[in-house]
Amino acid sequence: MPTVKNIAGAITTVLSTALNSLANNSNVLSGAITLSTGEPGYRFGEWELYIASSAAAMTANTAFVGWIIQALDGTNDEDGGTSVTPARTPDLVFPVRAVSTAQRLTCISELPTGSFKLLLRNDGTNQAIASSGNTLKVRPKTESF
Repeated sequence: MPTVKNIAGAITTVLSTALNSLANNSNVLSGAITLSTGEPGYRFGEWELYIASSAAAMTANTAFVGWIIQALDGTNDEDGGTSVTPARTPDLVFPVRAVSTAQRLTCISELPTGSFKLLLRNDGTNQAIASSGNTLKVRPKTESF
C-alpha cells in the first residue's frame, strides 16, 4: 500500500497593512495570489489570521469571514470587493473570542487552480482591529503518494 505524504508549500502573507484598523462590518480585498507547483498542484490552504488587538472585547459568536474570489476566464472577477459582500457562503470562517487582546485564528479551505484574490470581512465583531500588526497568511498543502 502506498504511503500518503502531505506536502506543504511556502507561507504567503496575503494581507497585512490593509487589515490595519479594519472596522466592524468592513471588507478588505487582497491583490492577486498565485500558488504554483508541479502536478497535481496545491489542493488545500491552511490559513492563519492574526489580530493584534481591538479597542474593546469583540462580540461573542461573531467572526471574520473570507471568500476566495476567482476570475474563471482569467479577467472578470466574481462579485466581491471592499464595498460588495458576496451573496454566497464564505470559504473561510475565523470565529473570535470575546476579548480585546491578540488572537491567532486558523482554518483550512480548498484552493482553486490559478490566480485568485481573498476578500476578508470583519463580520459583526462590533470592534475595529488594531492599527498595526495584523496579518492573514496561507500555507498551501497537497498530498503525494
